[in-house]
Amino acid sequence: MGDNHPIIEVKGLSFSYPGVESKTLNNIDLEIQKGEFVLITGTSGSGKTTLAKCLNGIIPHLAEGVLDGEININGNHTQSVPMHSLASDIGMVFQNPEDQIFSIRVEDEIAFGVECQGFTQEVIRERVQYGLQKLRLEDIKKQITFSLSGGQKQKVSIASNLAMLPSILILDDPTTDLDPVSKQEVMDIVAELKEEIDTTFLIIEHDLNDLIEFVDRVIIMDKGEILYNGKPGEIFYKHYYALDKLGIRIPDHIRLGKFLYNKGFNNDTFPITKREVSDWIKNLLVTKKLTLPILENHTKNNTQETVAKLEGVSFSYQKDKQILFDMNVNVNKGELLAIVGHNGCGKSTLMKNLIGLLKPSEGTVEINNKNTKKYKGQDIILDIGYVFQNPDNQLFCNTVEEEVQFGLKNRGYSKEVIREQVELAINTVGLQKKRKEHPFSLSRGERQRLAVATMLVSNPKIILLDEPTTGQDDQSLTALLTLMEKLVKENGSTVVMITHDMEVVAQYASRVLVIDAGKIVLEGSPKEVFFQNYQKLHSLKLKPPIISQFSAELYEYGFPQVSNWNMFHEEVINHNKDMIV
Repeated sequence: MGDNHPIIEVKGLSFSYPGVESKTLNNIDLEIQKGEFVLITGTSGSGKTTLAKCLNGIIPHLAEGVLDGEININGNHTQSVPMHSLASDIGMVFQNPEDQIFSIRVEDEIAFGVECQGFTQEVIRERVQYGLQKLRLEDIKKQITFSLSGGQKQKVSIASNLAMLPSILILDDPTTDLDPVSKQEVMDIVAELKEEIDTTFLIIEHDLNDLIEFVDRVIIMDKGEILYNGKPGEIFYKHYYALDKLGIRIPDHIRLGKFLYNKGFNNDTFPITKREVSDWIKNLLVTKKLTLPILENHTKNNTQETVAKLEGVSFSYQKDKQILFDMNVNVNKGELLAIVGHNGCGKSTLMKNLIGLLKPSEGTVEINNKNTKKYKGQDIILDIGYVFQNPDNQLFCNTVEEEVQFGLKNRGYSKEVIREQVELAINTVGLQKKRKEHPFSLSRGERQRLAVATMLVSNPKIILLDEPTTGQDDQSLTALLTLMEKLVKENGSTVVMITHDMEVVAQYASRVLVIDAGKIVLEGSPKEVFFQNYQKLHSLKLKPPIISQFSAELYEYGFPQVSNWNMFHEEVINHNKDMIV
């Protein structure tokens, strides 16, 4: 660890934004040693990003507010040194790569920060080479930055920070906006960097599944304070129930490890990697110390009413560039259908055909018995509710209530009907107390629920969710999806969602379509798709949930066929209540 002085030292730090009474950060003390790899997590609004901005000097130098306490970075007092002199000590990679890329070409972007520090051409060239090599970007160094995928952009941001050789690198939710493959690439590279360079890493992240395996320390924040700070095993096993209650997304393999502890099995350490948990379970099953119930397969076979139908649909934007190939899909009333596939496989094009925004080049699309080629877009859209990936793209009124009334007023309904429908919609999404507030004063999760309410008032036959998981913390996401389940059960609504979060699919979808290169390659219930096609999904760069991975790998030793943690909990743990210690 080098000398004994911590590289980051925070004493009694409190901060509040202008005009906000409550403190965003409250009395934080923190020491981080050189070369440590630290994970900071907590629910939305717990103060993680604000803490990061205090460390790199954005607060107080660029953002207003009241800051108390002191922060020393590498021996520099952040409030008294100018921001540019902190930049060589501490780099920051933001959640959205678009926010921080300035140059046209990849290599120029990596050179940008180093040039700003005033080095010679020779040093700049060496540093750019170093950044390209560490993030394996040599092949694309001449490419135009805005043509890159999200994962590539994020790697370019990391490379341009590393080229400045900072002693500390902060990554603020670096994978939230990425698909699973890009997410994995960024995580793998970060894990390698940890081994190869002695930079101190601070990573703020909601998704702990992979990260948890290689961090030295975990800091859990809540309401602007540090709640827990320690080794991952200690924190996640000893404070498991408190973290669960808080709404932290505890990785499934750790939930499984905790389940074994609860059954009275002890391990020398708290197992933190998937491998450790998998080996432990396998050993217990093989030695017959643990037996798990074998679950019966329930297949439902009801003939259902179809609300939308694609027959032989092909689609091309240009003559020689076909995106969809001969797709046949029935969307049934009252189902929650998930459409998955890696970026660029045709999911969004399929969605646009489904709502009549695009007309198929061949074949037909019928929605609610209306053929999209024969009806105007606005007639078809009446039967469809669409919730955008970013709720802010569909909110523009001054209060929550006006926002929900807007569509109905536009269609000329009577005041009475409007009042009833608005009341129902606001209650359904749980925003009764916020009805007079401005939409942009709501949290991201609440804005997403408001977007749902604006769509519910018109009583759509089909609800489309486009990537509902992006940038959501666990609580907001659960609230949104539970709401969708409720609409399916109580209103007989039909929900179609495009997502790359396989855990969401495993838990909420009744059926999954897997798309690759514009064709449907797999179809069935999550259990069928994840369990029987585990290798194939891997080759399509889709990651089934950890539990279904364990299920596929350990089935021959007696692990039940389950596709997600909830299913394991309901069917295995509740089944065995008497065995639980």
